[in-house]
Amino acid sequence: MNFFIINKILILLLLFFTLNSCSTQNLYDSLKIQSYEAPFIENYDDGDILLNYSNNFKLNYKKRLILKNIKNKNKYFNNIIIDSSNIFALSNNLELIQFDYNTGEQISLKKIDINNVKQELITSFNFVDNSFIIAFKSGIILKINIKGEIVWKFKSNKTLNTPLKFINKQLVSLYVDEIKSISLNDGSEIWSELYDDISVYQAQGGQLVNFNNLLFFILPNNKIGSIDLNIGLPNNSEFNNIPIISSINNTNDKIHIFDNYLVYLDEGKYLYTFDIFLNDFILFKHNINESDSNKFFNNSLILKDGNFIQALNIINGKTFWLIDNKKISKKANIKEIRNSNENIQIFLNNGDVLIIKNKKFIEKNNLGISNINNVIFKENNIIINTESGKIAIY
Repeated sequence: MNFFIINKILILLLLFFTLNSCSTQNLYDSLKIQSYEAPFIENYDDGDILLNYSNNFKLNYKKRLILKNIKNKNKYFNNIIIDSSNIFALSNNLELIQFDYNTGEQISLKKIDINNVKQELITSFNFVDNSFIIAFKSGIILKINIKGEIVWKFKSNKTLNTPLKFINKQLVSLYVDEIKSISLNDGSEIWSELYDDISVYQAQGGQLVNFNNLLFFILPNNKIGSIDLNIGLPNNSEFNNIPIISSINNTNDKIHIFDNYLVYLDEGKYLYTFDIFLNDFILFKHNINESDSNKFFNNSLILKDGNFIQALNIINGKTFWLIDNKKISKKANIKEIRNSNENIQIFLNNGDVLIIKNKKFIEKNNLGISNINNVIFKENNIIINTESGKIAIY
C-alpha cells in the first residue's frame, strides 16, 4: 500500500469520526444559510411616525467613556446612574462606586453592608430624591442614602424579577403573582393585590405601564390586570380580559403607552391596541409579520427581520414604511430607538446605528462597540452594556 493510499484512508477515517461526533441537526445548523423573504404588506399608511422634536441631542460616536473596574453582564439590569455630573455604579458585591464624569476613573467606593443579601441577584437600581433604591430577586428592597447607608428595608418572601416603577412617591413592584405598592418615604406597604396562579420562576417577564392614575401590567405568571393607583384597588377594564398566549417565559411580550392608547404585543406575533378612554379594543389579536427583533416607538412598532425593517402604525395596523438595504446587518437585533430632530435612530446589538429620515434609509454609523446587551438613554448620555460586562457612556 503506497503512501498516497494510506493518507487517503486516514483522511476518510478522520472525516467519518468528525461527522459522527456531532449530530446531523448540529451539522445542518452549522452549514445552512438563513434566507429572509420580504415581509408581506397588506396596507400602507400615508401618515408618519410621530417624533419628539424637543430631542435635538446629536450623538458623538467618537466621544466614549469606558468605566474601569466595573462590569455588568445582566442584560435585564442597568447598574449605572448618571445624575448631573456624577456617575454612580452598583457592583454585584454591593459596592456603591462613584466615577469621574470626564475620565471614568473611580472617585470613591462604599460597601453596603447587609446580611444575607451580598450574593443576591440585583434586579433594579434607581436614583430617586437623592437616594438609591435597590431591589433584589429574593424580594428585598433597600433605600440607600448618598453615603451608602441603609435608610429602610422592605422584605418579601416572593421572587422579584421586574425593575421597580416610581409613581407619585410610590414604588410599584411586580412579584411572581402579586403587585405591591411601597412607600418611598419609609418602605411600608401601601397596598397589594394577589393574582394567584401557577408560579413561574424566570429571569424576566413582568411588564408595567401607567396612564395617569391607572396601572396596567402583566405578571410573570401571565396574569394581566390594572390598578387604580389612587385607591389601590383593581380597575374594571376590558384590557384585563385579553386571552393571551400562556408561556413559561413572556419576555417576547411587550406593553406600551402612547397617548390614550395601550398597546400589547403577545409572543411577538399578535398586536392588541386598547383605547383607554373608550375602554375598548381598536385592534384585537392583529397578526403581524414575524421578526428577529422589535421595539415600540411612539405611535409605531418597528420590526427587523434580516435586512428588512418595517414600521407599523399601532393605531390601525397599517405599515408606515418598509426598508430593505444590504448595509443593514442581517443578524443584528434592535436594542433601542429614539429620534434626534427628524432623524430616527435605530440602535442594533452589533453597534450599528441606522438613520431613517422621511421613510428612507439615510446612513449607518457605528458606536465602535459590539455584542450589546442593552442601550439606555439618560438625558444627553447613552449608556451601553455589553455581553462581556463592559460599560460605555457616550
